[in-house]
Amino acid sequence: MVISKQLGVFLNYVHNRFKLTVNSALEEAGFDITAEQFLLLDTLWTEGPLAQQRIADFMLKDKNSVVKLVDSLESKHWVKRRTNPVDKRQNIVCTTPKADKAREGVTNVALQAVTEITQGLTEEEISTFIKVMDRMSRNMEDKTDLLEVARKFPLRKLEA
Repeated sequence: MVISKQLGVFLNYVHNRFKLTVNSALEEAGFDITAEQFLLLDTLWTEGPLAQQRIADFMLKDKNSVVKLVDSLESKHWVKRRTNPVDKRQNIVCTTPKADKAREGVTNVALQAVTEITQGLTEEEISTFIKVMDRMSRNMEDKTDLLEVARKFPLRKLEA
């Protein structure tokens, strides 16, 4: 089937366009962060200060990718690292006053971009899409439960 051969191309295309659209919205609004950096900030705003490995777990990314994101956000003064007082080998990442001040604006811009990307899709269609991605992930012997992640971080609606 032709579509099976193109599935990877389509997934990659939508993923890249998704990031580009959110990145553009953030840039146009005057925020010097990317979509991935927003996800890291949003994780910290939701969960509080976290070790880099915990951030990686929440974001479904490898630790090295998170280190690069933290480095970039730290150089822009959005986050800071501090040594874990319990385990000196571990860094705890927390947001800065700059990030906390921008939280509502950044979140609204990112959510508006996602709302525009998903316009015309029902909650049922989005839920089905997540279930399909979960099945594909499990078929690749991935132990990550995307459905559980989706339950933990449900879609947040923009307030009218």
